Amino acid sequence: MLNNPAASYAGKVAQVLYFKDEIGRVQLVLPSDRVVDLTRLARELNRQLRPLDVEEIKHLKQRFGLKDFPTPPQPNLVENWVDDALAGLPEVIYWNESGWQRASSERLADIVRLAKVGSFSQPLPRLEFDAGQDTKAINGAIHAFTALRIKQRLAETLDLPPLPESANRIITLRTDINAGPKELAQAVELDPSLSAQVVNWACSPFYGQRGSVQSVEDAIVRVLGFDMVINLALGLALGRNFTVPKDGARGYTPFWQQSVMTAALCNELVRSMPVRLRPNAGLMYLCGLLHNFGFLILGQVFPPQFELVNRHVEANPHLGRMYIEQHVLGMTREQIAALLLEQWRMPLEVISAIRQQQNPKYTGVYAVYAHLLYLCARALRQQGIGDGASEPIPDYLLDTLGLDLETVTEVTQNLLARMDDLKALSQMLGR
Repeated sequence: MLNNPAASYAGKVAQVLYFKDEIGRVQLVLPSDRVVDLTRLARELNRQLRPLDVEEIKHLKQRFGLKDFPTPPQPNLVENWVDDALAGLPEVIYWNESGWQRASSERLADIVRLAKVGSFSQPLPRLEFDAGQDTKAINGAIHAFTALRIKQRLAETLDLPPLPESANRIITLRTDINAGPKELAQAVELDPSLSAQVVNWACSPFYGQRGSVQSVEDAIVRVLGFDMVINLALGLALGRNFTVPKDGARGYTPFWQQSVMTAALCNELVRSMPVRLRPNAGLMYLCGLLHNFGFLILGQVFPPQFELVNRHVEANPHLGRMYIEQHVLGMTREQIAALLLEQWRMPLEVISAIRQQQNPKYTGVYAVYAHLLYLCARALRQQGIGDGASEPIPDYLLDTLGLDLETVTEVTQNLLARMDDLKALSQMLGR
């Protein structure tokens, strides 16, 4: 067994994926640093394949004794295909129940000899974290959509929704140093639906409030506090401006459930950080609520591309979702969300956090917000919540935030022990 050499081996790490259609099952083997391109796959095999889900793969392996690295299959059980990017390597490593293993050139040659070799993958795209290039990237993606004759939803400028009036009032209130609970309550109560959501939030068992909450001002003063309510109301007002897509990738966590859990975990971890390193708790909560805001934009503004992204996410469970979006769209949801939030004059802390949440090496002024979002997403994924492959949390990031893995794991598990209360909160938002 090897000692976790995946990083140094890079493209030599083998990934095994399973697909099927009415003809039968297909096993694909490719380097883990490449993305399965569904168009290439359909052309190479002349078949329209869909990926097996987790339960189907588990049943297949148990029934026929298949391992994580391909072995010569039983006749008519699985059709083996090896990507030509892997076929020419002298050796590869792979992960199974016993840890990291090395497949010699002889074994790899044997696998290739018994399989069919094709070209169905592409290298991972380069992710762009320079926010100054976002407009160029998005306009380039729009141009590409047009060239591909995909329904164009944007014209020469980004045709994005205007800021909701309720959110506009709350943002204005944020800059008023004299504003207090009464002024905030008045601003929220101008929108009856928003007002009801804030009151219901305060009444949730998650906050353990005894007695009824009679008004928004009551929710501010007795339960949630000014900072929480102003950021909660802002997040709800923005989110209600979009329709949550009905269909995501199979197995995805519903939008509001993921948002509420991320916001709550952000809030809990802020309390666990050393005081000198803590970000503003209310803004951090807002970052959590809006961290996946680009999902709403893609689903509403780019519906054909959104469906295509979801199909590729299902076909590439070994890759982070941002690589898929960059490959299919030429941009990520973080880019387009940050651009819209900037257009809406949202706080810079929130814009930076959402734009850089996939970049653990970000060093900007508001890096702590982005780093905490990065950490929360991966802590939840390790507990089976959220989208994408499970990824480790870098030690240097934990050090930067003044946290340790044991604390993060404990806080996350304690939060998820109250899953029913969190789901009740998310259901309020999904109505």
